[in-house]
Amino acid sequence: MEIQNKVSQYFKGSFTSDLKAGSITAVVALPLAIAFAIASGVEPQMGLYTAIIAGMMVSATGGSRYSITGPTGAMTVIILSTLHSFGLEGLLLAGFLAGAFQILFGILKLGKVVKYIPLPVISGFTSGIGAIILIGQIPNALGLTITSKEHVWETLYAIISSLNDVNTTAIAICIATILLLLFLPGLMSRMRYINSIPSSMIALVLSIIMVFYFRTDIPLVGSIPAGLPQIQMLNFDLDLLMNVLPAALTIALLGAIEALLCAVVCDGMTNSRHDSNKELVGQGIANMALPFFSGIPCTAAIARSAVNIREGAKTQMSGIIHALILLIILLFLGPVAAFIPKAYLAGVLILVSLRMINITEFRTTMSISKMDTMVLLATFLLTVLTDLVFAVQMGMFLSIILLFIRLTNVIDIQTMENYDRTKGINATIFADPYLEKNVSVYTINGPFFFGAMNVFESKINEHMTISKPHIILRMRYVPFIDTTGIERLKSFIRASRRQHQRVYLTSIQPEVMKRIDSDLELTELIEKQHVHICESTQEALAFVKEEYENKKIQKHID
Repeated sequence: MEIQNKVSQYFKGSFTSDLKAGSITAVVALPLAIAFAIASGVEPQMGLYTAIIAGMMVSATGGSRYSITGPTGAMTVIILSTLHSFGLEGLLLAGFLAGAFQILFGILKLGKVVKYIPLPVISGFTSGIGAIILIGQIPNALGLTITSKEHVWETLYAIISSLNDVNTTAIAICIATILLLLFLPGLMSRMRYINSIPSSMIALVLSIIMVFYFRTDIPLVGSIPAGLPQIQMLNFDLDLLMNVLPAALTIALLGAIEALLCAVVCDGMTNSRHDSNKELVGQGIANMALPFFSGIPCTAAIARSAVNIREGAKTQMSGIIHALILLIILLFLGPVAAFIPKAYLAGVLILVSLRMINITEFRTTMSISKMDTMVLLATFLLTVLTDLVFAVQMGMFLSIILLFIRLTNVIDIQTMENYDRTKGINATIFADPYLEKNVSVYTINGPFFFGAMNVFESKINEHMTISKPHIILRMRYVPFIDTTGIERLKSFIRASRRQHQRVYLTSIQPEVMKRIDSDLELTELIEKQHVHICESTQEALAFVKEEYENKKIQKHID
């Protein structure tokens, strides 16, 4: 009864809005699904299979209410690269493994971790993909019949070699498509009854009419088989599996980044909140299922999701409705695709690719940081000129190096001589001749990790020259300590002991204290009082002073 009431409430309150949003989103998704499939080097129907199955499954199982999933521009280049390297069998297996990775990311609750991939890497990688798509669509825009190439220079060479075969009709269709997509939305927004019709659909219909009636001799998509895809088994050959693993991981990461970025954009447009881990699981389920139905790797598409929201979607059902409408189109209108000119799809993808190359982000990064600019440009150039898997790996490696350099620059170890002698700890030290003569205090600022050892070593060498018997290390501003830091701390304590010096660690953060307590050797040094742990620096100074006074009394008694 409760379920029946919920269904009834849905049809009364949300169904009409979802139906409108899903229908218009499907119309927008149709040419994109076909275009991205062709750009990926696979049959056009595989793009539709992907949009239908992924759109339905992720809307039903994902963690973002408004995201629309299907083939995307970001995926085309890695799909094409994987296809060239391992064939269709390898691509389908890579998609399956990518889905497994994404489910694992979700189960391990890595949804938030994926968001921490630096912007220069994402921006450089996405812009690089945009540049590859742009170059890859030049043959279709010129009406040339050139097979998809793995590298851009191969595509450019093939274009130059075929310039004598350029088709002016194809160029005209491509330019007209771009102009219609750019200017029609603004013109139609003033017209009450047609302002909801996607400009891409009007451009598609006009291009089909032109081909059908004028019988122009330009490359066409070709007829799409009507009907559902047949279920097929994958080739789980161990050697092939190991070979496609890096590509699968890249697909999984790229898909996860795009899906979560899309979910964040949807949240901003609707004032809602998504479940990042659930979204990753939903994306993974779709990617694992797609290869069995001749589908290519998918992820959430920001542009289609934005259309879904703008047209008034209320629930995930709008995504399912969009998939069902695409299914109806596949079953009954497949033969119409025989008249879709590839020049039209080139126009659509050229606009998509130009929007992927975010010039604003390039300018912002270049004006803020030279190191970030280096990472962005390196990732961009490696994406365009080399293998995508290598580009992502190098981008992440450069970002880690960048983080390491920045963390190292943050590290600072200061002596108390740098502070005002009349305040706080210095007031205590310089008011007492014994403390002033026998105590050195060092404040460690920043993480105490392997990158900080250079700074630490220089200060320690400086102290060994001064050679005061009591060394206080203030650790209030140390947020974490790694294994290298623990080992260096132990060797410093042992070296100080050989010099008949005592070490005091003060104001230790709880996380750092946990690491210290977990090390058996350091715990033993604490127990044997070779190193003293104090709540504050004042407590350590009081301990030193008290010990000195006790020794004086004992000496007087003796």
